[in-house]
Amino acid sequence: MDGPMNSQQHTQQVYVVGSQQLQNALLTEFLAKEDVAARTTASVNDITVETLREYDQSLFLVDYHTVDVNEVIAHLLEADQEVENEVLIAVFNVDSDDSLSKLAGLPMVNGGFQHDCPQALLSKGIKAMFDGELWFPRAVLQTYLMKSRTFNKTFSRSEVNLTDREVEVLKVMATGAKNSEIATSLNLSPHTIKTHIYNIFKKINASNRLQAVNWAQENL
Repeated sequence: MDGPMNSQQHTQQVYVVGSQQLQNALLTEFLAKEDVAARTTASVNDITVETLREYDQSLFLVDYHTVDVNEVIAHLLEADQEVENEVLIAVFNVDSDDSLSKLAGLPMVNGGFQHDCPQALLSKGIKAMFDGELWFPRAVLQTYLMKSRTFNKTFSRSEVNLTDREVEVLKVMATGAKNSEIATSLNLSPHTIKTHIYNIFKKINASNRLQAVNWAQENL
């Protein structure tokens, strides 16, 4: 009985990234009480591809005040292409809705939390992201989507040369499915799905799933 429970616990892992050691240690303690496996790391560069392969899903909770989010994205984008497992980024300690709206447009960033976000909401948001949801305040998503719609109108379906398979992947993604669910639905490996998604993003000039789904809804 112990074996299955332990393997289940190891399917998801949160990495709290930042240099505020006391804050981050308290945060990981709280998450552990909420049944979310978490550990702290001062730098995302300490996380290797081998480490990412240990868990089905890894979520990097990045401290907006002490870490360059773009550096985290650059490191994880490279590593993400080498693993089948799911790698997600969320940012906490964010100062304003405006900053959150900009973060919503970055690759791999699936959520953001303001500095005064209650811990219970943080825990709820992390679990939602593991379930494939985006986690931003509604006002932030609305602002971002309005900007994104303007962007999308400049790329019509006829101007983008998607393969039949890429269209299939994009249609399933637009239902809100996670990579693993898309893979099951189309009977492909998760790694193949990742490759298709990267190719789709390049072709439609999207940075993230939100832009891609928005484009699909308007063009497919």
